[in-house]
Amino acid sequence: MIPHNKPTIEKDDIKAVTDTLSSRWVTPGKRVREFESELAKYLSNDGYAVAVESGTSALHLALLSLGIKKGDEVILPTYVCTAVLNAVNYTDATPMLVDINPHDFNISNKCAAKKMTAKTKAIVIPHIYGVPAEIDKFLELGVPIIEDCAQSLGARFGIQKVGTFGDISICSFYASKLLTTAKGGAIYSKNREHIDFIHDLVDYDYRPTYKQRYNYRMSDFQAALGLSQLKKLDHFIRRRKEIAEEYNQAVKGNALVLKISDGKENVWYRYVIISDKNPERIQKEFLKEAIEVINPLQNWELLHNYLHLNKNDFPNAENITRKTISVPIYPSLTNGEVEKVEKAICSIYS
Repeated sequence: MIPHNKPTIEKDDIKAVTDTLSSRWVTPGKRVREFESELAKYLSNDGYAVAVESGTSALHLALLSLGIKKGDEVILPTYVCTAVLNAVNYTDATPMLVDINPHDFNISNKCAAKKMTAKTKAIVIPHIYGVPAEIDKFLELGVPIIEDCAQSLGARFGIQKVGTFGDISICSFYASKLLTTAKGGAIYSKNREHIDFIHDLVDYDYRPTYKQRYNYRMSDFQAALGLSQLKKLDHFIRRRKEIAEEYNQAVKGNALVLKISDGKENVWYRYVIISDKNPERIQKEFLKEAIEVINPLQNWELLHNYLHLNKNDFPNAENITRKTISVPIYPSLTNGEVEKVEKAICSIYS
């Protein structure tokens, strides 16, 4: 069976972790600081990063750094995992859901603009499946922007990497992400005040004064794995692009893939195929070929359905969830496995 997701863990990754464990220093320390420094350099030459224990924690801290609180409104797409909604709810702010674009599944700028009120204090912009959102248009709205790069670390909008446009950005390093620390996340910003504020919240022990702080720090052995993986991230992305090119030859006829406009670099976190064929039926057909595929976001997972909002306000998201399948695309796929998936795509979507 070819699994849909599998982390790419190699010998140097294992050595990095075991070396750190052998040092007997496993709490946040030298490796975390190194990982933060290297991650910031990877994104740009003029920013700062804080490594934490999950992407959700990163988003929670990012929202707090912007002063988000009860009574504020935060705009986010309905087509995103519940972790984003959870982070907004942690602040007691009001989540304002909007629809997505039908061509790239990213948050709709037009819908977000219509949703803005005097209470709008931030917009969360996930670059979904590795495809950069229309970040330039959102910057024109004059509202603080949080870029969610959980699925897009290394992607570019023009010559600039995503995550470097908004006021602050977050990453996730969960097992299935572009690079992994098993669990983990990070916050990035060019604004030192945001980073200092977040450090004050996560460096919670041995403080002369008390306020509510958070035990969100990443461990050193996770950071050691992150450092090893970060060195190979560009290679991982190149391999994903190679696999995508192979699959692109197979997707013909009645099937489509996400449309990427000029000036955007997709890192292919997911290879999503769009068709009018029933996703559950397609999953069964792939399973016959010993290939695991998924519907990347089920209809019932749409945030507006969890919150029992009017489906008619989110037509694109509603439509997309009934037409999509994601096939395996990760760096450790062998050439033989890629060929097997490619042949299955040709056969099933013919």
